[in-house]
Amino acid sequence: MNSPKPKDGYFQCGFCQKHYNRADHLIRHVRSHTREKPYVCHICNKGFARPDLVKRHAVSHDNDRGVKRKGLLAAHKNGRVSQACKTCAASKLKCDEQKPCRRCRMKKLVCDWPQESGGGDNSPEQPQMRVEESHQQVPDGLSFSIDPALTDAQAQLDIPNVCMDSYLTPEQLSPANNEIITAECGDQTCSPTDNGSGIFSVDGTFFPDFIPDSLIASLPRFGETDPSLNLAQDPLDNNLQFDFNLTDGDFGLIDFFNSRGTLQDSELNNNANGTNDYIDTDSGIAIGAEAFRRSSLSAWKPAHEDHAFADQENLSVPKSIDSPESNVTSDRQMLSERLSPSSRDLIFGIVLQTSQQANMTRIMKSFPSTELLDSLIQSFFEWQRQQLDSWIHGPTFKPNQEDPDILAALAAAGAVRSTIPTIRKLGYALMEIVRLYFPVKYEQDNSTTRGLRSSQTYALVIDIGIWSGNRRRTEIAESFEQPLTTMLRRALRFRRSVYVDITPNPDDMGGSLERKWHEWVEQESFKRLVYHMFCHDGQSSMMLHVNPLISYAELELPLPASRQLWEAKSAVEWKEIYLSVGPPSRERLPSLADLLHDISQLTIYQGKIDVEMAAFVLLHGLFALIHEYHRLKFISKGNSKHWHALVINSRHQELSETLQHFRVVCSGWHRAVRPEISLVLEVISMFLHMSLEELQLFAGKEDKNEARMVYQSALEWINSMDSRRAVWHAGQIIRAATAMPYGSLTGIFAIGVYYASLAFWSYSVVSKAKDAKVAAGRSSSCVSMAGDSPVVLLDDEKSTDVQKFISLGWGRPCLRGTQSPILVADPCLTMHVVEEVLRAGVNHDALPPLVQSLCQLLCDLGKAARCSVAPSAMRIGT
Repeated sequence: MNSPKPKDGYFQCGFCQKHYNRADHLIRHVRSHTREKPYVCHICNKGFARPDLVKRHAVSHDNDRGVKRKGLLAAHKNGRVSQACKTCAASKLKCDEQKPCRRCRMKKLVCDWPQESGGGDNSPEQPQMRVEESHQQVPDGLSFSIDPALTDAQAQLDIPNVCMDSYLTPEQLSPANNEIITAECGDQTCSPTDNGSGIFSVDGTFFPDFIPDSLIASLPRFGETDPSLNLAQDPLDNNLQFDFNLTDGDFGLIDFFNSRGTLQDSELNNNANGTNDYIDTDSGIAIGAEAFRRSSLSAWKPAHEDHAFADQENLSVPKSIDSPESNVTSDRQMLSERLSPSSRDLIFGIVLQTSQQANMTRIMKSFPSTELLDSLIQSFFEWQRQQLDSWIHGPTFKPNQEDPDILAALAAAGAVRSTIPTIRKLGYALMEIVRLYFPVKYEQDNSTTRGLRSSQTYALVIDIGIWSGNRRRTEIAESFEQPLTTMLRRALRFRRSVYVDITPNPDDMGGSLERKWHEWVEQESFKRLVYHMFCHDGQSSMMLHVNPLISYAELELPLPASRQLWEAKSAVEWKEIYLSVGPPSRERLPSLADLLHDISQLTIYQGKIDVEMAAFVLLHGLFALIHEYHRLKFISKGNSKHWHALVINSRHQELSETLQHFRVVCSGWHRAVRPEISLVLEVISMFLHMSLEELQLFAGKEDKNEARMVYQSALEWINSMDSRRAVWHAGQIIRAATAMPYGSLTGIFAIGVYYASLAFWSYSVVSKAKDAKVAAGRSSSCVSMAGDSPVVLLDDEKSTDVQKFISLGWGRPCLRGTQSPILVADPCLTMHVVEEVLRAGVNHDALPPLVQSLCQLLCDLGKAARCSVAPSAMRIGT
């Protein structure tokens, strides 16, 4: 059909093809078809299609007094007469209690009643009327004519006749007007469903036929019984009203009125409780919700057997593992000394102090040996040396001079990264021991709340818990983050004032130099601990989708010093490195707030600060800004009275330019950008262009009802350029993940890969639902038709084809497969590709529990998405 001329209006009715220049005019016109009367008189409950008519009607009540008003209220309360005369019953028009009735008197007809002729209540002349018919009766004394323009359309589409009061002028609606326009509705009940236009109304909201029934709330259709209604009352009670109201929020669905097609019948499925629910055929929401319930990302429901002592049996290690021949960890010595048996006994002492009596015998027989605990501690420092975020100083750490709680926490941190399940369980059990020991230690001496080692131990326990892949430990770690944040904040560790300049002089030697070095290390350790907790807070916010506890604006402490100074193994080496960069200066090192003000300071100070850790911290600060942007965007939806869309769009543009500036700055470094930085950069860039909360809800993170609620937002997202930008950044996440060192794809990096898969999954599923109307007719030829478009590799370098895809939607987005590219349009194969990236060739049992859970979730989401073509056809070249 040709597009309408501007003079005809751009808004077209899906029933009669009339055009209107304004959306509100179209909505008012549609009510003439759907018989909606959303504006109700608060006195008599009479419905009207327009607000001006209900106001005019309300004036007529102002002069009502006494019996007249009581009679009016009673009439509307009763709603229907006990019995209609034969003439009104045959015409299916409203009758009254008077004999002869008002209509027969005015039409000069014989008013014949069934009682007088011996007819019963169930006589053919007086059929029973349904509740829907009682709602759509013509007001007393009025009947209306049908628009002749609808006659042909109704004949072709089999649409029942509709009484249309909206075509009457205010004068015709006036009670003083004695002229009556007569029409009779057909035998069928007037329905708000247009079988030809492919739209149907549920609770006042109109949906096109390509939206699966599973994505629409389980509300009663027209002609179905609403289970929430009390049907024990009189079936003829006119108080049962159905509101099919269109509000301002429905303006976004105006385009759906032009959709044409056949309504798809929903299949009903009886669930375990005996209630009916729609089968999620096209969207995969039902299986997606079940997949999330089985994953570690779902909410934790505590059970009676969930407690801190449940893992204590794992504190005993079999001899087959705890022996020199097993070589469970590396023998490389990272610290200046080995753990002594006396330090091992101190660890064993806090275990006995916090364990239940029932587990004592088993723990005492098989508690880990000194060699095993030492190897686990050495393994942690070896792992930390390879990380961007190094925050516990190894060269000054003396295991045999430290408290047992920090030793147990370090052993636990090393154990949970083991590929042996028994060692991992030992790590989580040790973590629980330290967590139970902390309250006792703090209460015995409150000064420990300001100590460096106590704060580091606390941070280790939180780190282990949040990335454990166990819902109970994750929730506890989330709740325990606040006390440590408060202790650091109250100790003024977020402020610059407590950090003084400690610089070595050329003539410093011996004990003086050693003392300066240790003072510098302690101060530097506090700085790195604060920034580590800031990154931890941001990563927890990403994974749990909660507000961060630490604001980027309050971190005014200097950024960490260079990595060379931090890794110096002695005071003499520290002094030499410090003096090699030039004479000591009193210049002010930048803070996170300074970097957010000017990102180029990363390049200016790259020789004086740990530039990679500073960049990592900066990315988490930018994530907090993007998180705030989405919160502001959420409250400014629709026609907000306080927030303007131009401000939101401007904020989006600023954030996009800032991320691009960060990329330019990183390209000017003396060394290549590490894949960890690239991965986090692409994750937060992807977050800028998609609502993580809505896409997780759509995938089924909470339940099917929440998934249906956000479907419209997901549909709007898939039609925008933001969706293509998001999947492009998701492809770059996969590219960065494949470049990560072996065994480092854990924690936030694994979560980032999962979010990339969620972007692919949502993009594919929503696109399939959007195109389901046309896909059914060309399913056999869709692959050959798609073959005409070029392949766009999302996990490759940016090219002209990529730019065309992002800007114009041109091309077929793909990921690199083992043999040939995989189309993102196939969520099954796409989830399999991402799962293989997460596994990185490691056996399932050797993966960390969080990664195991994410792999299982990806597998289940892939099964949830039903592919419209065979999976093999989604490989390019097959």
